[in-house]
Amino acid sequence: MNEEKKEENKKSKLMPVLDILEESVKVWWKNLKKIVGVYLWGLLFALVSLVVSLLGAVLIAWLGDGAALILKIGASVIVAAGVVASIYFSIRAYMSVFLLVKKDYQGKELDIFKETKKLFWPYFGLTLLTTIFILLWSLLLIIPGIIYSIFYSLACYAFFFEEKRGMAAIRRSIQLVKGYWWPVFGRFLVICLATWIFMAIVSLPLSFVSEDSIFSSLWAGLIQIISFLIGPVVLLFNYRIYRDLVKIKK
Repeated sequence: MNEEKKEENKKSKLMPVLDILEESVKVWWKNLKKIVGVYLWGLLFALVSLVVSLLGAVLIAWLGDGAALILKIGASVIVAAGVVASIYFSIRAYMSVFLLVKKDYQGKELDIFKETKKLFWPYFGLTLLTTIFILLWSLLLIIPGIIYSIFYSLACYAFFFEEKRGMAAIRRSIQLVKGYWWPVFGRFLVICLATWIFMAIVSLPLSFVSEDSIFSSLWAGLIQIISFLIGPVVLLFNYRIYRDLVKIKK
């Protein structure tokens, strides 16, 4: 028993959670302009897609019940295509932040966003695979789902920063987290709670106004912008955990 405790004490430790949070915020603030710039390209294309979808919905309403079936089907296809395209570009916007970090915040924002096109389907496949695995583990009760969601949590970092694909990225994530499940879980829990508390504070004014008021609508829009801005902090926080584990597991 004493030997096991000695080995545990010798094991390399991750950076303290508050230090990770401080470093992540500093890096985020220093590179905020680049992060917003690269993200906005994806959101711009997503917005255009939503406008197309909205036009399709307006067309359906304008056609009315007496319109030909083929016209209604065509308008419905436009709506569906716009929604799918919006999701597609939103995912690529998120992917572009990973590439920006990988490139050490160098390069033109549009060029970085364009690079996500060739990575989209492999990334989407990895996301789908990990989601299916977590759902399958969750069928055995919630605890296995939580355990393996942490084991799989660094797969996307292995995807972008080590260029591993599919099961190779998942196995790499498991390898990195193994032996450090509790420290990783604790740090993820802290960043989730910190984000939730922060957004709860920002959302607090909505509790004192009517949902139908102009202020409520404007403040809700502001909340979305704030959520968009602080999202990369979580990415950078998790990236620091990934870097520590890569260094330890060499």
